[in-house]
Order: sequence, then C-alpha cells, then structure tokens
Amino acid sequence: MKASVHYRRGRPGGRAAFTMIELVVAVMLVATMMFVAVPRFMSARKPPMAQALEAIENACNEARSRAILGNVPMQVVIYGAAGEILVEPAPTGVMGATNGVSTASFEAFQGAAASDPGVRKAPFHAKLNDEVAFRSLTVNSQNMMNSELAAIRFFPNGTSDAMTGELSHLKNSIELKRLTLEVITARLSIEDL
Repeated sequence: MKASVHYRRGRPGGRAAFTMIELVVAVMLVATMMFVAVPRFMSARKPPMAQALEAIENACNEARSRAILGNVPMQVVIYGAAGEILVEPAPTGVMGATNGVSTASFEAFQGAAASDPGVRKAPFHAKLNDEVAFRSLTVNSQNMMNSELAAIRFFPNGTSDAMTGELSHLKNSIELKRLTLEVITARLSIEDL
C-alpha cells in the first residue's frame, strides 16, 4: 500500500505565508473591535467634574431643542439633594424659578418609571456624580441654594431663564467652574474660576 502525501505549495523555499486577504480581514477585525471598545473605555474614565458639566450641558441643549422644535416651553429641573437632572415640559401660567415643579413630581416620576415600564419617561435624565456639587445657583436673580429643586425654563423662541452657578469638586477644592446660561441665546457657557 502506497501512502500519498500532499504538500501545500507555498513560496519558494517551502515557507508558508499569509495571503493579502487574510491580513486585510485580520486588520479589519482589530479595527472594528477598537472602534467599539475605545469610546466606552474613554467615557468610563471621565473625571467627575467633566461628567457633571456634560450632563448639565446636554440637559440644556435637549431642553432648548425640544422647546424650539416642539413649540412648547421646556424646563431643566435640578433636584439638589438627589443630584438628579430632568428635562420636562414647563407648566403653563406659573412664574418663578421653581415653575410649579415639586419633589412630588420627581417622586411620581421615579415611582411610575419603576412600577410601569410603559409610562412615558422624561426626555432626558441624568445624575450628577456624588463628588460634584453646586456651590451657588441663581435662576432669574433668585438664590436657589436653599430650595430642594430649581427649574430653568427654555422657550420656543430660543430664549431661556437667566442662570448662573458655580460647580465645585468636593474632593479637589481647586477645581471650580462657573456656569452661565445666556438669556437671549439659551446657550450655556462654562469657565474656570
């Protein structure tokens, strides 16, 4: 009985190598994994102050765009003790920095969302990091530091309530940011102090 052995024909000298297609596929797989993994890794490593600033800025942008596109006044509600930030429609006919929002609405929002997944949730919801807190917060020239919550309204014509605040990193007292919401443009500006 004669055994036959088949050898793969490769490069001269008998050394096998990867084809160009195999190399391209391997590079594409590595690139895809990097494309998915790197942004998640980078966002997880943001400092607490950067996370807080991003949450506040995103809430203001969301409220402004929803007010303009939906032709309905919206508001950003900051719940001080919980560090929660919500965007919701502003109640009509109510004036002032609290705009008729109460902690009961927040508790109802939390309870309804937890008990019934079909309940409509706020268009935007974020939580400030426990290491970051407001050192001062003024809405329409009203000091909101002693209030349980503060609401900043955004109107369909692209304007908003006036808001200034100072955000402080509790563990690193050197890091202090001033937030100013421009009334005419409803744009948030952030500067170092």
